[in-house]
Amino acid sequence: MEYPKFLNEKNNTIGVCAMSSGVGHKLDSFDESMEYIKMHGFHVVETASVRNNSEPSCDGLSRVRELNSLIEDEKVSAIWLAAGGDFQFETLPYLDFDWIEKNPKWYLGASDPTNLLFPITCKCDIATIYGFNAGSFDTYGINAYSSLCLDFLKGKNSILHSSPKHQDVDFYNDGAPILNTKTEYIGNCDVTGRLLGGCFESIHDMAGTPYDYVESFNTRYQSDGIIWFFDIFSMNSCDVYRALLKMKYMGYFKYTKTILVGRVLFKNVSDLIDYEEAFKKALPDIDVVFKMDIGHTYPHMYVVNGAKAHVQVLNGSGSIEYVINE
Repeated sequence: MEYPKFLNEKNNTIGVCAMSSGVGHKLDSFDESMEYIKMHGFHVVETASVRNNSEPSCDGLSRVRELNSLIEDEKVSAIWLAAGGDFQFETLPYLDFDWIEKNPKWYLGASDPTNLLFPITCKCDIATIYGFNAGSFDTYGINAYSSLCLDFLKGKNSILHSSPKHQDVDFYNDGAPILNTKTEYIGNCDVTGRLLGGCFESIHDMAGTPYDYVESFNTRYQSDGIIWFFDIFSMNSCDVYRALLKMKYMGYFKYTKTILVGRVLFKNVSDLIDYEEAFKKALPDIDVVFKMDIGHTYPHMYVVNGAKAHVQVLNGSGSIEYVINE
């Protein structure tokens, strides 16, 4: 696994591009996020379409050309996607993964940016960071793991512990998130393996396409075993069940040790089967931990995709420790 060079005082430039939605509809909060990132010692450059008020930010080919400009720029050490959205999937045919592999940099994003991070990790064997978009650091978005994510870019590897409380997904407010519900992970595990995952809907979209490189990743790391992590945004629980069966039939879970599932932001639960039942019925022989601090709910961890990690969960709480030298 290739771990790109960590950023330092002389090598601290982050390039921001909008491979999915532009941020023109929330410029004030985006500027807050940029100030937060800069406050942590980073220099930021943006590509032309980041501040467009549209989804997607521009046409697919133009988005990839802007990405390529950051890959080409030797001063840029990390590439951070500005926001989520719904249309990054259409950029896949324009990506040059061979070039990405030859120019390793950190890639960061959450939700729809899975369509970039996931294939980079699977095909290029480069670790990527899932959990925060560049625009995630406004007053509402900052959480206990925010500064730890930025510290990780500098090479500080902290053990991530489960949150004491989280915001109930049925409760929204205009200010900062109110963490009003005790965090209790459901399930237990004590396992070491390779992390792989992201937004469940995006991974399902890529499965079986020419941009599905899971088999090669599984083959490379079968001796380590795979720890999948899934961030379900809003997929119906019946659809999740069928998607899991599809992935199972395709061999996704052949070397899986454990699956980590975050809290679902927009629950869409069928009367026929709920989310936990979907996993247990589709994958009865694999341990699954539910309602983790992963994904769209607050607070949420950053997950180093492709990293070897030790995950412990017992009696409702847990931790993730990244082993970045292997």
